[in-house]
Amino acid sequence: MKRSFIRRALYEPGTRPFVIVNDILALLTLVSVFSLILETVPRLAAYAPYFTAIEYIAVFFFTLEYLARIAVNRKQVSSYVFSFFGIIDLLAIIPTYLGFSNLTFLKTTRILRILRLLRMIRLAKIARFGSEKRRDLEEYGDIYRLNVGIYFFALFSSIILFGTLIYIVEGTNPTFSSIPSAMLWALKPLLGGVAQIEPVTVLGQIVAVLARFTGLILFGLLIAVIGNSVKRLMFGSKKIET
Repeated sequence: MKRSFIRRALYEPGTRPFVIVNDILALLTLVSVFSLILETVPRLAAYAPYFTAIEYIAVFFFTLEYLARIAVNRKQVSSYVFSFFGIIDLLAIIPTYLGFSNLTFLKTTRILRILRLLRMIRLAKIARFGSEKRRDLEEYGDIYRLNVGIYFFALFSSIILFGTLIYIVEGTNPTFSSIPSAMLWALKPLLGGVAQIEPVTVLGQIVAVLARFTGLILFGLLIAVIGNSVKRLMFGSKKIET
């Protein structure tokens, strides 16, 4: 009974346990990601104990999820462990446990922080839940609102991703001394603008090019969403093709 409940909660979209568990995990992901972002702000150093508490709470529940998925896939453990989302789940928790080790190269706070920032990849799991929910929607209005939500979530995730990347590769640059300041820089190329300060390292310039390219993709997505809205107003279509 317990195993069947866990399977419904983790693998059966549309069921109440799945919705509740995934909403909780999504909230924990967002809170822990914001905690990691704010932790890089020097002026918030006094709140470090709170950020640490959030870290341990989030990792505790992410570990439970990881072990639960292994438990319900005992006959095909490798199919989950080596899958894309299985690797994401592992990367979300392993840096914290490495922090308890005595490995010399992890003694540098910045290295450990960069490893923990890998948790931001968990945002992809939230996007996957949105795509699964989309398949269950039939009314055009509902799909339209979901598409708008997907666009803003993709924009939000891209700002975090490229802000984090530029913070990692350009960390010695005062302009990118924290992730929030780096996110402000990432906002311009993603929205089609020109950043006033360009990265100086080769990796930083590559990140800038990728940010501009991603901005073009997001612009195309926005045009598609607006086009569907205009189509509905002009032709009164209640459904869209999927």
